[in-house]
Amino acid sequence: MICRSRALGPAVLAACAVLAAASAGLFAEVPPEVRAKAAALFDALARIEIESERPTRAAEMPAARRPEPGSRRLTFSEAELNAYTACRLEKELYVRSAVLRLLEGDKVEGRIGIDLGKPQASGLVPQKQDLLFSAHFETKEGKIRIDMDSLYLGTQELSPAFIDVIISVVSALQGVKSTSLKDWYALPKGVLRLETRPGQVVVIY
Repeated sequence: MICRSRALGPAVLAACAVLAAASAGLFAEVPPEVRAKAAALFDALARIEIESERPTRAAEMPAARRPEPGSRRLTFSEAELNAYTACRLEKELYVRSAVLRLLEGDKVEGRIGIDLGKPQASGLVPQKQDLLFSAHFETKEGKIRIDMDSLYLGTQELSPAFIDVIISVVSALQGVKSTSLKDWYALPKGVLRLETRPGQVVVIY
């Protein structure tokens, strides 16, 4: 989903974000039309972040006009979120594509195209493969945690715990701190929660 940390580089995933970092090809350059579709979401998150960094100005506003944290919502389409995800993954190693399907009740399904490429990683799973998943997520206080319901590498069903193994291996290869699917990851600054509806994501701030 929409994440800041190595969950997108581990995000949504909003959801997909953790898997994108766990998967390990360079992502193809994002076409201009995809960037244009993602622009509204990028702009909204930038405005929310700027506003969250101005507490003094907000405190000076009359209480009657001051929005309560969590009282405002913005809704974006599945297509906008997928375009945003493509832009965020553009510089990620090993990820060729990522497509999310948003469902009711904070649930998401997705397909991540991976290309492990490097010899030291290619023996772990096939070099090129699709990672399919179904998951639900929990968000609170500006953080997100993902709980995998099902996970397939091609047609082979995997235990969600397998992703933690992949994360550990890739983290070691990249020289970064290892994380886990059970960890909480930061949402963009100022965003408190996310909700999903069929084909839509709701950003609460």
